[in-house]
Amino acid sequence: MTVQKVDVAVNVYGKPYQTAVSIWSLMKNSGKHIQQIYVTLEKSQPEGFDETLLRSLLEGLPIIYFKPKFFFGWWEGRRKGLINKILLYFKDYRYSIRSQYPWENSRATWLFMMHNDMLYTGDLIGHYLANIGDAMGIGQVGQCWNCPAFGELCDGNRYWDFRPSMDELKALYQSRPEGRAVAHGLVQEGQLSWPLPECRLNEHAALINLVKARPLTSPLGPVAPIGLKNSLDNGIPWFQGMTLRGHKMVNESYMPFAKHAWTNDTDCGHASLFDKNMYDREEEMAKYELAKWRN
Repeated sequence: MTVQKVDVAVNVYGKPYQTAVSIWSLMKNSGKHIQQIYVTLEKSQPEGFDETLLRSLLEGLPIIYFKPKFFFGWWEGRRKGLINKILLYFKDYRYSIRSQYPWENSRATWLFMMHNDMLYTGDLIGHYLANIGDAMGIGQVGQCWNCPAFGELCDGNRYWDFRPSMDELKALYQSRPEGRAVAHGLVQEGQLSWPLPECRLNEHAALINLVKARPLTSPLGPVAPIGLKNSLDNGIPWFQGMTLRGHKMVNESYMPFAKHAWTNDTDCGHASLFDKNMYDREEEMAKYELAKWRN
């Protein structure tokens, strides 16, 4: 059987030891598929971040490092509307969007996107390759825990068929008036009612068919870059653009093969970026875990 080559994209904001665990555990489990790993080092980093340390922890791996000109963080700023469309013509701006440098420079058919706080225990890339078929992408679809339609009406497997009108969406959010989609003005006339506001292909661990997706995605096509965020989260504008053009994603959980934010019980890696004690504790855990994967 021919082994299909995959490039990997991972953005790094802090967490050198967790980053190293993520990449080494991925290589141990899915290395036979991997051609290049693109590590994007955000221009700004948390206090005390040591780039030299990270590079030493990843020594010997097929890594291309890239550092963008700008740091966007979670600031939405100009990343919407006409001015954003104009700025996307400029490479330095575009390459500062998460995952855009590997998106444009990879020469592989497949791009595996991941967070830098993953722990892999099985061959997730191989599993994705076996199940993606002719779809544009595969991974966990939807931030369903934030959506009032989750459960009886919709989930990651049914998002394609559950297509409420805006009136129906408003009625659903009456049960969750504090929902972030309401707070950001996305549940009102003039906004999309389908795909639902929380729908996206979660980039914790997702595989994209670049041959299909790249021609439709900026700068070659009309769809927003996959790393661009709206007022809710990264990847939502890209998912909306692809969905409205008829491209369905395969909903496939990474959880049997990997754990996100494995150093805590929240399944979210953001909290430690605002809590120095938590950050240090999680990095210490990763330091000991790393020894298992580098041997």
